[in-house]
Amino acid sequence: MEITAVYYIGFLIIVAIVLYVVLAYYRNPARRDSQPLAPADGTLEQQQYVFDSDMTRKYLLSPASSTLLIYIFLKASDKTSRVEQTTNVLLEIPDVLQLSYGPNSAQLMIQTFNTSTRQTKEEYIELPAFPQQKWVQLGILREGRRFDVMYNDKIVASKRLEHMPVYASASLSIGGQQLRGVFRQGRVFNYRLSLQDVRDELADTSDTRQKPPMHITFTLLNPFSIFTCPGGFFCRSDGRQPKNALQEWETPYA
Repeated sequence: MEITAVYYIGFLIIVAIVLYVVLAYYRNPARRDSQPLAPADGTLEQQQYVFDSDMTRKYLLSPASSTLLIYIFLKASDKTSRVEQTTNVLLEIPDVLQLSYGPNSAQLMIQTFNTSTRQTKEEYIELPAFPQQKWVQLGILREGRRFDVMYNDKIVASKRLEHMPVYASASLSIGGQQLRGVFRQGRVFNYRLSLQDVRDELADTSDTRQKPPMHITFTLLNPFSIFTCPGGFFCRSDGRQPKNALQEWETPYA
């Protein structure tokens, strides 16, 4: 009886240790983290580096899984149609990942590494045309070799690559000279969000038309602004209008 009791107590101790390790692993806040792009908002008319090489490696390439979420409003423009090339790069990590689009389709290229041959290979995920003249929350979700691409709350493409993505030191950039539009609220997660997580993010950070908030406020402290600014009371307290729709309004009451 005493030996049975000792075995029983030992078994309970082992179970408790295993449960503690599992819970600590999944509840460790350092394991699951997210970081905003810098800048998180901007225009697409020039290439901008929004995540440096160290952060890209730490949050997108090093973990076994990761997620990139970003709102994009891509404008249709003659500026693009005059260009001879049929595709334009929307975002990229040089020599690792590139999202490009054309008139009728889009494509995600991932550079992978074959451990057997020690050679790199470009693998492609074909996407439907990227929506224009409307806000879209773009989601790129990765779990190991599996990639899911989402437009708003729908998965538009899913593929398991032949090999793992390469591990390189490069920065994430968005936009280019041939593009027109804006991006907002870019964020990177060092784990793969579930489909419901992405839908919750979309619901929490946009209106019913998937448009992210502009955070515009106004001041009532300058009653003479109507005479100094064509916009009337919706000017800054110094009488100036913002340069574009992306510039946030400020007020002492915000």
